[in-house]
Amino acid sequence: MWRVLLLGLVVAACSDPSVPTDAIVEPSDILAALRALPNVADATEQATNDAGYHYIVLHFVQPVDHDDPSSATFLQEVSLLHRDLAAPLIVVTDGYWDYTVDNEAELTQLLQANQVSIEHRFFGTSRPDPADWTKLTIEQMADDEHAIVQALAQVYTGPRVASGASKGGMTATFYRRFFPDDVVATVPYVAPVMFSSDDERFPPFIAAIDPGGCHDAIRALAVDLLANHRAAMETRAMADAAQNGFAYNRIAIGPAVESAIEGLEWSFWQYYGVDECSMIPTPTATDDDLYSFLNEISPVSSSDDDQCAAFEGWVYQAFFQLGYPDDGTDAYLGPYFMYGAADFAGEFPAGVAQPAYDGGVAMDDIDGFVEEDAERMLFVYGQWDPWSGGAYTLRGTRDSLEVQVATGDHGSILSDLALTDEMAAFGKLQAWTGVSPPGFMRAALPHRPRALRPPTVARALRARLR
Repeated sequence: MWRVLLLGLVVAACSDPSVPTDAIVEPSDILAALRALPNVADATEQATNDAGYHYIVLHFVQPVDHDDPSSATFLQEVSLLHRDLAAPLIVVTDGYWDYTVDNEAELTQLLQANQVSIEHRFFGTSRPDPADWTKLTIEQMADDEHAIVQALAQVYTGPRVASGASKGGMTATFYRRFFPDDVVATVPYVAPVMFSSDDERFPPFIAAIDPGGCHDAIRALAVDLLANHRAAMETRAMADAAQNGFAYNRIAIGPAVESAIEGLEWSFWQYYGVDECSMIPTPTATDDDLYSFLNEISPVSSSDDDQCAAFEGWVYQAFFQLGYPDDGTDAYLGPYFMYGAADFAGEFPAGVAQPAYDGGVAMDDIDGFVEEDAERMLFVYGQWDPWSGGAYTLRGTRDSLEVQVATGDHGSILSDLALTDEMAAFGKLQAWTGVSPPGFMRAALPHRPRALRPPTVARALRARLR
């Protein structure tokens, strides 16, 4: 849970020596300064409830291919929370569309920082038209971020920290690999790395999550749903679609229901976990109760047309460079699966062939950088988050730290840590930025929801191509 910041922050007068002093502008003229930056197409201030901040939406002109500056261009959407030119700048990568918008990330709160959140290329409104999907690579996105950050460095003089959660944390890590000097530190939240197109490190990790019989109960339920209640779940999914306007043209209802049931165990541990074990229906539950539980934990509508369109870029990346986990469900659901690759082809962009996987080349390179060459990185994981099965390993990484939230899920943050780990993490942040986080105090912050973690993302990665 987010925590309120009870004590004041002391912002050191840190400035980036690479930024000339004549680039500094007054806060009263921030819009004019932003509009004058290289490749900024527009900058518009919008209303926000964030006290002490100006919320500004920008669009940067980016080449589709940074290796060919003469290539076509597109507009990339960026949200900026402006506070103080000399305060730190938190560079947030969402990994998808810009769902952060004007919500403060945890680091932004802790460091009383400015914040820029960058929409990923080929997501949301930041898509070339026509789209050359071969240019949806981790290198091209890093180039996008570099151009944006270097432009903003002409205005913001404080230390810069890259961050993001889930796929956004992955993207922040990739950015650091290609431009290690753009930021003073990187803080990826719940960010895995996959080494194959069906990474087998994950099933043993998931199998080890076993708090008091909950593990067996969720698996038994998935088996029961496919073996005995498939038709009932499909009937209710069709009624749900009619009532709520869900369309299933890209993936039909049958495969969508099967995919939702396949994702039940993963989604349960990703978003709910041990505190919700009592929610798992008993064998005597009605079909209505079973569908209600499935719809809460792993919604069938995560495979509807709108969701497929929203995450088609993620699926393309997963099968191209990022890899994806083996979810381990074949071991207990294999005999009940009815659908294969052709039934899930709608997860990919229309008219675009499934890309050839690069064999782990890109992720091996990223992992090698993190293990041996990176410095000032702070990785945050949840102990029972399935994605932690792909956690990075720090070996030669200098001045870095990996921390884990006990029994934590995919929403784990620094303020959920045990006190000693929180103090160690906050100490790193202070050393890297010159800003002292607020006294290691902990209390509820009700008006700050966690950032969006769409359940469809995990399912897209785990799509079976059989």
